[in-house]
Amino acid sequence: MFAPLRRGVPISPESRVVALLGSHPAGATAAALADELLRVGSAVGTRAPVVRRVEALLDELEQRARVERIPDGRYRVSQGRA
Repeated sequence: MFAPLRRGVPISPESRVVALLGSHPAGATAAALADELLRVGSAVGTRAPVVRRVEALLDELEQRARVERIPDGRYRVSQGRA
C-alpha cells in the first residue's frame, strides 16, 4: 500500500505517518493524512483502503504512545515524542 522506496534510506510506514503528522501541529485525521500520502506519492491505491490502513497505523501508534488522539478525533504526535 505504501509506495516502494525509490531512493534514499528506507522508512517504515509508521515512521512516514509520524513524520507527516509531525508537520501538522494542530493534529490531523486519518483521512487527511491518507490524502496527503496519496498526493505526494508515498502511498498507492484507492483512498478508502489507504484511509483504513492509516487508521490502523494510528491505532497501533496510539497504543505505543507515539501519537495521541485529541477530543475532536484528530491525532497528533505525543508531547513527549515531539
